Amino acid sequence: MRLPFGCGGAGTAQEGSAEESGLAAADWTVDRKAIQLRMMPGDWAGSTLLAKAGTSAKWEAVEGFWIPYPWLGSETCPAVQTDPLQTGSSPASPQTLGIAAVFEAGGSRLGRRNGRAYEYTVHATDEAPLTWPKAGFRMVLEGRVTAFPNDKAIACRAAGPDQRPVCIVAAHLDRVAFEESDGSTLGEWRPG
Repeated sequence: MRLPFGCGGAGTAQEGSAEESGLAAADWTVDRKAIQLRMMPGDWAGSTLLAKAGTSAKWEAVEGFWIPYPWLGSETCPAVQTDPLQTGSSPASPQTLGIAAVFEAGGSRLGRRNGRAYEYTVHATDEAPLTWPKAGFRMVLEGRVTAFPNDKAIACRAAGPDQRPVCIVAAHLDRVAFEESDGSTLGEWRPG
């Protein structure tokens, strides 16, 4: 799965800040000579939604990744069309779909972030100053879907009958990476 981010430039609100857990973010460094890519997985082990799926006894850690544009069928930044009748900006939609990287109790600790972010710094490759890429960046999640302890791969919960549900997919991740929009790998992490 390739998740676009950094689409609207540095620190765009719809993609969250670097401190927001579970969302990839991109921003200029203080000196504006490099771009810092960062993604802090959320600690979802104590989530009410996952507790309902019976995770507390079986899984020692659950690290969460939000999918910021689940309604798009594209791995690239969404095209933004402005509405001339709308004044001001509309608030970002809440996150509704996530991937839960799961780690079984007593299992290998390789691949766990344990509160550490995935980070990569993009530097200029020549003497020219670095410019923000128009097509942003992508975060890659590779792995396989697994089942929650209740034998279901997806757990969903809604606050009420007229609210969109929040759904989480259980997965074992084999690779996490940051890519440029053309698909070239900037940095990657694999367990082991």
